[in-house]
Amino acid sequence: MLNNKKNIFYRMFSISMLSILLFITGCTSRNTTLKEVPIDGETLVEQWRFDSGSAINKAPLRIKDVVIFVPHNGTLTGLDATTGTLLWELDSSSKVWERTYTTDGKSIFIGLEGGKFISVDIQSGQILWEAELGINVQVIPLIVDDILYISTTFVGPGLDTDPEGKAKFFALKASNGKELWSFESENYILQTATHFGDKVYVGGSYYLPELEIEEGGPMRVYALDAKSGSPLWAYEGLDGFIKKMHATEHTITFIAYEDFVNGIDAKTGELNWRRDTGNWVPSLLGVEDTVYFGSANTLVYAFDTTSGDLRWKHNILVGTFNYVMGSPAYIQDDLYFLTQHGDIMALNRSDGSLLWHISTGITPRDGLTISDGWVYFGDIDGIVYGYASEN
Repeated sequence: MLNNKKNIFYRMFSISMLSILLFITGCTSRNTTLKEVPIDGETLVEQWRFDSGSAINKAPLRIKDVVIFVPHNGTLTGLDATTGTLLWELDSSSKVWERTYTTDGKSIFIGLEGGKFISVDIQSGQILWEAELGINVQVIPLIVDDILYISTTFVGPGLDTDPEGKAKFFALKASNGKELWSFESENYILQTATHFGDKVYVGGSYYLPELEIEEGGPMRVYALDAKSGSPLWAYEGLDGFIKKMHATEHTITFIAYEDFVNGIDAKTGELNWRRDTGNWVPSLLGVEDTVYFGSANTLVYAFDTTSGDLRWKHNILVGTFNYVMGSPAYIQDDLYFLTQHGDIMALNRSDGSLLWHISTGITPRDGLTISDGWVYFGDIDGIVYGYASEN
């Protein structure tokens, strides 16, 4: 009977995890070397497009004058940020995991098949260093100063499913890939971590075959000492796979498979509040004590992370079933996002009022990136776009 339940679990798990991972988006590091210029929707137009030949499942990332991305079944690619001209493609014998790239503004970091993790030069696309982690990385690492906090997994697209595996959480020196410490979790998958002060928080799902549950599933969040990796507390719930977390001094806010946004006490690890989102949420953006996200019910929300109080909500009235893809982005007082119908929209971050919207006509699988007055995104057909003011 137990073996039968385990087989059923494996089949259902594989289907649900693949579905969830298609909506995982990153928490790209903000690039402080470029100007943060609010976008003028009235003059925003397409400046260039590049055909990669395969779907873009994670938003492109700009680093200095280079835009990087990985097409599905492709490799890490660098384009000129203002012309879309191909600059380089990563030369590697190993497959790259398409949703794992990020930057510290100096180098690119990305996971490779087989448990490898590399640093890549922005201008040339040459590998600077390689680390053998032994466990695959399929989500974006967190970068704090010169430290890479890397989450690993035993379950995901292209992997042999092993929900009984114990995923590790690594801290590496970003400049040379040297391991500072690692923490072996009781979870088989870990999501991108979040950080505040002297603590780092990481969570994911764990295996509990005796539990019969139709939605969600066992999940656990760890609080770790950022310098040593020593565990401080763990929170367990039934919300299913975590999609995104945001940390403040008082609260760890997260969304997962279940249609709720949750606030955990940063000191005790106890659940402080829980709010219904009305439908599934692909990701969230955390800015200080506020989180912003879109739900598949076409609503965009802003919640106070300390109290869980709703600050505002905005209903997307353009199109039918037109919801936010990925995580919103922000510049100063403006909140930007790409919708399922290919609309770029801007809201006032303080009250959620509509500032402007334009239609691109594309079908995206993820959100957008805002950098130096430019907007970058990709579509299901493998086209990467660069939009900027026509001036």
